[in-house]
Amino acid sequence: MTTATSASIPVAEAADRSEAVTAALATVLDPELDRPITELGFVRSVGIDAGHVEARLRLPTYFCAPNFAWLMVEGARRALAALPWATEVTVVLEDHFASDEINHGVARGQEFAEAFPQLADPDRLEELRRTFLRKGFLAVQERLGRRLTDHGWTARQMAEARLADLPDRLITTLVRRRRTLGLPADGSDPVFTDEHGRAVLPAGMEAHLRRCRTVSVGIAANTEMCEGLLATRYGPDTAGETA
Repeated sequence: MTTATSASIPVAEAADRSEAVTAALATVLDPELDRPITELGFVRSVGIDAGHVEARLRLPTYFCAPNFAWLMVEGARRALAALPWATEVTVVLEDHFASDEINHGVARGQEFAEAFPQLADPDRLEELRRTFLRKGFLAVQERLGRRLTDHGWTARQMAEARLADLPDRLITTLVRRRRTLGLPADGSDPVFTDEHGRAVLPAGMEAHLRRCRTVSVGIAANTEMCEGLLATRYGPDTAGETA
């Protein structure tokens, strides 16, 4: 990702704003791959001119699903608009068959169904988004479960563990995902739950982690394919770069 800042902004302030923009965009996930668009190389460039921020996005193929593309463009716009100093935000999706409709619709604050009335209804798009958030939530548990297992934890210990029992560095992402889904995330809540917030019992822990592993493997396979397609389309140094 390249970042350009206006010469009218003091150097120190320009650096702070650039970091803030990167951090904001890093909160936007590819809904299917469950990774920030900055890590995936989907942010081609950012321009900052006083209070105007422009982000230009790109995707692995010309025919990436328009609903997924919409979620990322809309998410990027919302994240940048939340910056306290941003007075104008422009997000542009490049090289996509539905770029015009997506860019125009998101800029006007439309819903996906308004821009693509033949493709979806609002409830379906929101449910799709939540479906992938739930998958990402299970994948986070798979990584945590593998780490605890490597340190000798038993299924019973994992089932009985509460969030307060683990250091913040291990559960930060897990807690954030739970809150995004509206699930309980207090220190007294169990570490391992299903996607609806129900605690996993000791007898079901191994099956739960196997299910999480299946989801995680699927996400990883899709990520590898998309990174390869992005590198083929835009060059070997684009995919997987960290903004």
